[in-house]
Amino acid sequence: MTITIQVNSEIKVTALPLTQDAFHPYGNVINNPRPDIHPSTFSSHASSLPSNAVSANQGHAIQYRNVSKIRNLYDQSPSGKADAAMSMFVCSARELSSVSDTQDKFTVRILERHPFTTQTFAPVSSSATGYLVIVAPSLPPSEADKHLPVPMGSDLPGRGLPDVSGLRAFVATDAQAVTYGAGTWHAPMVALGPPGTTLDFVVSQFMSGVAVEDCQLVDFETRGREEPSVEVAVPRARLEKL
Repeated sequence: MTITIQVNSEIKVTALPLTQDAFHPYGNVINNPRPDIHPSTFSSHASSLPSNAVSANQGHAIQYRNVSKIRNLYDQSPSGKADAAMSMFVCSARELSSVSDTQDKFTVRILERHPFTTQTFAPVSSSATGYLVIVAPSLPPSEADKHLPVPMGSDLPGRGLPDVSGLRAFVATDAQAVTYGAGTWHAPMVALGPPGTTLDFVVSQFMSGVAVEDCQLVDFETRGREEPSVEVAVPRARLEKL
């Protein structure tokens, strides 16, 4: 089931580089914090590494523990249980519309959330090298969302539909994985790259198999326009760095 939201005022945001500090309200960013450190030199660099770093695999690896918060809240769902699920998404690069010599744009037509589970996208080697991460906070509860099952918790986004005025967007590289927090409204994956390229992800989450528990969708319409007026500006300078 998809809920349609009318967006009659223009929403325009500019995609920023993806960092943990900027993305913190919506989940976690996972990447190697010190790619300059080889595991064999762990002991000489231990004092400068993050506190969650430990030497592993007989000195042939550095393990960064608890890099992302994984949650299974299906005990609060109508079905009461879920299984861990791992899948692969092969995402074709999206076509961006040209705005100027320095900027392209992506039109956001749909957002989704997984109310009872976190969802982690980990890119694997493929022909595209970046992607857009688009998120939004939740509005207060309303009549439009009262039929949607959600878990209850003060640290969760809540029952409401997405607050499009608070939309945020980030450009991620293929060296970054991302975990969407449980209940976080986000766009389906937007791979960035030349036509014909793909960015492949291993995706980890929990699922009950009940559609309204596993994924809730909203799409956007704007009266008098073929496309909704919800746009993400993507500076070409950021694309060139991918």
